[in-house]
Amino acid sequence: MTQTSPSRRSSPASPTGRPRDGLLDLLRSLSITRVIGIHLIGRSGFWFWPAPTYVLPGMPMVFFVSGALVRKTLGTVDGARRSALTYWRSTFRRLLVPYWAYYAVMVLVAVVADAGHTSDYWTVHHDDLLLGATGFVVPEGSLFMRRHTGHLWFMSAFLVLTLFAPLLVRLFERFRGLVMILPLSLFAWVEWRISGGEDVRTELDKLATFSVPYVAGFWYTENSFKRIPRWAFAAASAACAAGAWWYDGIRPGAVNASGIKHLLVGGAWLAASFAAAPQLRRVADRFRTVIDRISRRTFTIFLWGWTTSVVAWDRAGSITDGVWQRRSLYWVFALALLAAAVAAFGWVEDVAAGRTRRSTALRPSWTAPRGGRRSSS
Repeated sequence: MTQTSPSRRSSPASPTGRPRDGLLDLLRSLSITRVIGIHLIGRSGFWFWPAPTYVLPGMPMVFFVSGALVRKTLGTVDGARRSALTYWRSTFRRLLVPYWAYYAVMVLVAVVADAGHTSDYWTVHHDDLLLGATGFVVPEGSLFMRRHTGHLWFMSAFLVLTLFAPLLVRLFERFRGLVMILPLSLFAWVEWRISGGEDVRTELDKLATFSVPYVAGFWYTENSFKRIPRWAFAAASAACAAGAWWYDGIRPGAVNASGIKHLLVGGAWLAASFAAAPQLRRVADRFRTVIDRISRRTFTIFLWGWTTSVVAWDRAGSITDGVWQRRSLYWVFALALLAAAVAAFGWVEDVAAGRTRRSTALRPSWTAPRGGRRSSS
């Protein structure tokens, strides 16, 4: 299927004023769906674990999509460039406002529970609570907080990358491929420390790992990326898959237990997605209303997905000791709680993004990436 450049065909603007890319929105929606599914499957303790972790790793895709969107936002277009201050103000608001709403609920529950219990599990350390409010570190205000908010390393990684995004985009526009030396060097240094038995904070480990697909996402908007034939993406996917299979022989286990394996498996799925881009764009166009709704709640789902799964697992366990009964109740409770959380707090994401009721009702305008035709489509 031939795809024309947005500059050559007229299409209504999205609510943000820019054409939307259906492939990126589809990848983001699939990623968040996969993350929630992995939480459910992993906690259920099925015998086939960790095989599902090799299916469509969500976080490499999320960070790649974020990098591609950041490049579109901060890149030079017709001689104009969005200022770093404008970008920081907008992006930090979009990230921190929903996070603070989530964090306020968690802190309220922790403080109230601490007042009514003497167990160390509920004891709150208020200095840690204040530090967690910044979003740059995983909250460790109490054992309860650690158990329910351990997934928030992604918040720290996004905030740090947001801070450095204007510089990284400038370096990319000037040096192109050489800018990959920065995330790859950080990743290699962290992996070297881990292999040496050193204790590395989760925030730094994950930042080092996912800064690689984040910066790699800058290439998505480049004409050189669009000229890559689909067979080359298919070959790259096969090479990454072979590398992951080989590395699994050295370090078997779940994909997210190893940064190297996570990147290889994520790279295999990303490359396969680009090889099948025309077909995936048709899928995105067919289901664009559903995908757009998921995309508008992605961050809310990320924030609440892990926490609601922990609460659901504990609640199911308090009702029954049967393995399958507990699994069944857990899935029902987890999905119901997540739906309730999204319904209750999703509007905060709209406010933070500056979306009005009218704009959220608009269907997205999806186009191929800027820069012309794909030679292989």
